[in-house]
Amino acid sequence: DTYRNNNNMLRLASRRVAASYQREFEQMFGGQFGTAKRSAASDPGLRVGATALAIYFAPQDHVADQVVARLRAARQSIRFMAFSFTAAPIADAMVERQAAGVPVQGVFEAQNAVGRGAMLQRLRAGGVAALLDGNCYILHHKVIIIDERTVITGSYNFTGSAERSNDENLVIADDPALARAYLDEFERVYAQAQTPARCQ
Repeated sequence: DTYRNNNNMLRLASRRVAASYQREFEQMFGGQFGTAKRSAASDPGLRVGATALAIYFAPQDHVADQVVARLRAARQSIRFMAFSFTAAPIADAMVERQAAGVPVQGVFEAQNAVGRGAMLQRLRAGGVAALLDGNCYILHHKVIIIDERTVITGSYNFTGSAERSNDENLVIADDPALARAYLDEFERVYAQAQTPARCQ
């Protein structure tokens, strides 16, 4: 992830953010996983500087509903980078926005783009400009950028297992400056997908 894979890290200097992750950690350290956990999500109105944040944990916080709601509110653009993408509700929300005139572009990790449940063909059939990554190693991002102001990221893959059984986290950040940094990465990854690296 430092030298080869495409990935991202978001550092949030906030006691309230840390408290949400601490609550999640304590449940798992105490032996509660998956659906046995209670919500540890951040409280409403959370901000770090200029950034409005929402933090969710799977499976207890029904994370896909939060992602789909944000996608359905998109008015200008949706871009995504996905290590694994098998969640039909998220794909369908993207296709709906594409059909409504909101351009949707994305990049899939090539090794996970085909096979059981993969959404690549479903998205392409709906008019989404979805490409296979051009990195010789792994595209490990789980990122959606909406309207050049909202970033969705975390450990949460866009999959049914992430939604129903895995212990995952997801951050939704509303901040155009932060979104610009993620758009720069998206544009780099998308360009590389159009002209893949020559792998040894």
